[in-house]
Amino acid sequence: MKFVLDNENYYHARLGLIILQSDETIEQEIRTTLPSNISINHSRIPCNKIVSSENLSQMQIDLPTASELLPKITYDSIGYACTSGATIIGSSEVEKLINSKQESRLVTDPIKATKVALINLNCHNIAFVSPYEKSVTEAMRLNLHQDGFKIKDQISFNETDDTVVARIAEEDSLKAIIDIGRNDVDAIFISCTNLKTFNIIDKAEKILQKPVISSNQALIWHMLKSLNITKQGPGLLFRNN
Repeated sequence: MKFVLDNENYYHARLGLIILQSDETIEQEIRTTLPSNISINHSRIPCNKIVSSENLSQMQIDLPTASELLPKITYDSIGYACTSGATIIGSSEVEKLINSKQESRLVTDPIKATKVALINLNCHNIAFVSPYEKSVTEAMRLNLHQDGFKIKDQISFNETDDTVVARIAEEDSLKAIIDIGRNDVDAIFISCTNLKTFNIIDKAEKILQKPVISSNQALIWHMLKSLNITKQGPGLLFRNN
């Protein structure tokens, strides 16, 4: 039986996502934001379930292989889905490592995307919620501070096991956002791609009357931002564009 090939415009855009081996959350949340004419291909990267600066640094070695395991096509955007890993490795290094094996118009990660999102919403005085232990939380605070964001307050669940982070109840994350968000801040950033947030962002914003930015929300928003795509997702970030 004969057949023909579809054309290169079968999908309006092609996305790639490099996900931690231990992540159970980001794929479930991101799929709710994508229209059917956007393709997204996933690759996994090995990671130690214990989130520490030393273990996060190890992913720098494995990123090129994880990138190479994505289908070999031209991507509109590739995201490295680890907020703490991108913080420790550095966004510019993440971009270089991914681009060494793939061709993509944009390479981003949650900490890079969050900064773009905060600037887009004109928010500079922020508080953030972190699931991480002290040293990783502090590295993230310094990373944001170095790029001009004032960290007015922070709160952490102080959990080192990423498989436990995936099970943190949304109600507890919501309580943390509201507790810290009542302070004099422009926005609240809730970090970690394995932390469930999509069902609570709108609830938190309705109570606080200020933006709530999560890692997964910011990452997919940034990946879609330059593609002339009608973006749908939770929070003021999506409604602002």
